Amino acid sequence: TGYRLEITSLGDSTCRPAYRQKLQEFLFALPLDEETRRRAEINPLRVLDDKRPEVQDMTADAPLMLDHLSPETQEHFETVTGLLDDMGVAYVINPRMVRGLDYYTKTCFEFVHDGLGAQSGIGGGGRYDGLMAQLGGQELSGIGFGLGIDRTLLALQAEQAETGDTRRVDVFGVPMGSAAKRAMAGMINELRRNGVSSDMSYGDRGLKGAMKGADRAHARFALILGDRELDNGTVAVKDLAAQTQTDMDLAAVVPYLVRELSRELSEEG
Repeated sequence: TGYRLEITSLGDSTCRPAYRQKLQEFLFALPLDEETRRRAEINPLRVLDDKRPEVQDMTADAPLMLDHLSPETQEHFETVTGLLDDMGVAYVINPRMVRGLDYYTKTCFEFVHDGLGAQSGIGGGGRYDGLMAQLGGQELSGIGFGLGIDRTLLALQAEQAETGDTRRVDVFGVPMGSAAKRAMAGMINELRRNGVSSDMSYGDRGLKGAMKGADRAHARFALILGDRELDNGTVAVKDLAAQTQTDMDLAAVVPYLVRELSRELSEEG
């Protein structure tokens, strides 16, 4: 809960080239060491992200991308922040934030946690407008992010918080045979559409091996479907907590599981 969302805009081709030149002119006038000067030649924005106090002092008055956005990118950034305001999402504008890769455009963001010390980033990412075209694809925008699982766990430790339920799925399907696989895939898809985290065994393992998959997933229920069940229009529903098993009509199983899991969730809440 102690994380902070930081955002900024890196502009795009309508304004970043002119800003890059202005920033380099500023940086090349400073007494930078050789390695930092090389960085300024390749990716000058990265110099603004340098954590060394002496470099931060020298670049305190450096021109910032947010002050040199084109009208289009300025409007885009104001739209993003306006929507965050409307949704009640707290954020901090960090005009010195950069990304390590040049293909990012417009909005970029980072989640940070002060309980992690200097390496405070939990995860981050941003938008990229021209990357797909550079790779030979269509002119489509994209957005992506990376999340540091180890950083997130360390942040939880810093807050003395629990990681919560280790269950990966609520329902795990165990089909026996090709016809059962097809029917099970339909049930799993329907469960997912109803907000139930579900998975199934896709290989040709036997019942014992497939049930091990359900155990590894820490599933709450297992659905077992074979030729006999298909002929009868039923599916075996195994309550893995109570270790009980019941045959249920195929048409009734999804509503039943949605109802049971919703009830358990409300009781836990």
